[in-house]
Amino acid sequence: MRNLVLVLDTTKLSMVSVDSIRKLKCKECGSRFKYPERLEKHKEIAHNKKKEKCRACGTEFHSSENLRKHKKICTERV
Repeated sequence: MRNLVLVLDTTKLSMVSVDSIRKLKCKECGSRFKYPERLEKHKEIAHNKKKEKCRACGTEFHSSENLRKHKKICTERV
């Protein structure tokens, strides 16, 4: 069964497939996304086997964004 989304338009009411809205597809798991940046973030978090590691304290992160935020508050020194 396909997932459908109700699309409201001032001139008509229609049902469209989620696949037609979310055109970007992850090649590894098939998840779909509307925006390229969301697909990239998904791939970084869900499929990145390499973890980012804080050089100061050794804490590992799946996301470089989370490591960047951690570095701002990490109290250990290199």
